[in-house]
Amino acid sequence: MMRQSISERHFYKDKQYYKFCFYGFFKNLRLFDPFLLLYFVDEGISYSQIGILYAFREVIINLFEIISGVIADVVGRKNAMIAAFVSYIVSFLLFYSFSGFTGFLLAFFFYGIGDSFRTGTHKAMINAYLLRNNWQDEKVRYYGRTRSWSQRGSAISSLLSAFLLFYTGRYDFLFLLTAVPYVFDLVLLSSYPSYLNGAKGMSKSGLWLKVKAHFIEVVVAMKKLSSVRVVILTSSFTGYYKAVKDYIQIIITGLAAKFIIIPHVNNEQHIAIYIGLTYFALFMLNSVASRNAYKIEQMSATLRIGLINLQRSGYLLGVVASLFFVFDYPLVALLAFASIFIVQNLRRPLAVNYITKQFDEKMMASIMSVESQSETLISALLALLLGILVDLSGVGWGIGVLSVLLLVLSVFAGTFKVKN
Repeated sequence: MMRQSISERHFYKDKQYYKFCFYGFFKNLRLFDPFLLLYFVDEGISYSQIGILYAFREVIINLFEIISGVIADVVGRKNAMIAAFVSYIVSFLLFYSFSGFTGFLLAFFFYGIGDSFRTGTHKAMINAYLLRNNWQDEKVRYYGRTRSWSQRGSAISSLLSAFLLFYTGRYDFLFLLTAVPYVFDLVLLSSYPSYLNGAKGMSKSGLWLKVKAHFIEVVVAMKKLSSVRVVILTSSFTGYYKAVKDYIQIIITGLAAKFIIIPHVNNEQHIAIYIGLTYFALFMLNSVASRNAYKIEQMSATLRIGLINLQRSGYLLGVVASLFFVFDYPLVALLAFASIFIVQNLRRPLAVNYITKQFDEKMMASIMSVESQSETLISALLALLLGILVDLSGVGWGIGVLSVLLLVLSVFAGTFKVKN
């Protein structure tokens, strides 16, 4: 019997579907994101210190990651998400109120706590919703479409932030305004149906026993070498992406210096225009990529092979971008570097589908948090290494050396076979 095409299966867009979409849209209205690295540089923070800041954020996420996933599975996923967004809002207010390395560390502490309670938890809620509606065979398509709304939010955010920076010239103001859509998400999350909470009330002693048993269950599952390989495969490229993505701002700055599109504006305003337009175009492409990620699954012999091929192509694009940046071809470098974003958004829905097929749904938030912890650990190490490399040899060579190293490791790791 011929296998049914993924494109022939259908889910209907009910109220909860649009809640998932708008959640991602508001979550990605992070107005500071397109200018975060430039803000740190403008404040006199060195690239090595930037690497430390990014690594510190990832370490905080790492410390709280698994236990937050266990708590989400035990006391409620919706409750964990609400706590995450409260922590985010505190972080934005701290970024607005303080400046300098120490102030940024404090702000990243609360940002890291927010990320630790959010990452994996919302995906687990989507997974539970698909199971309830018997749509689990459409995970890639469903998650890809909801994720595309996140990318639209990022696209709109880039234009808004560029407009605000152009007229105010204040980076810190962007953090304050970002708190507004996060308040909207707090209200939206509160309206999610109670069955997505995934937990029932219990005594404190019962809660501790449940947390302990749940944690042991996850540890036992992750003791298998095949399980570790699954998590590393789905998380390693995301760690790389998170470590390098903000350096696109430096490449855009180089392009803005070479090609003046609007005369009679100062350098900061010119860079704001370039970054706003570039991020808008990039995230709109990312939205299309997420919506069509299921086609990569169709074209690949297996999900695993599709993930590996996308991962290696992403590292190779990092090498290409770095070489063109070093030899002063910023436009080509920007196109190659932007393609890494597209690879990530093609790859992520596949990764979510791949990992949810390997583990039981009852501990899915915990497993997703283990995967996110792997991402944050990899990202922390790579961010710190990249900051040092950039201070020593410049942005181009720094990204190039890191990309070559990971490409070689990816090919080398692929030569080993592990029996599931």
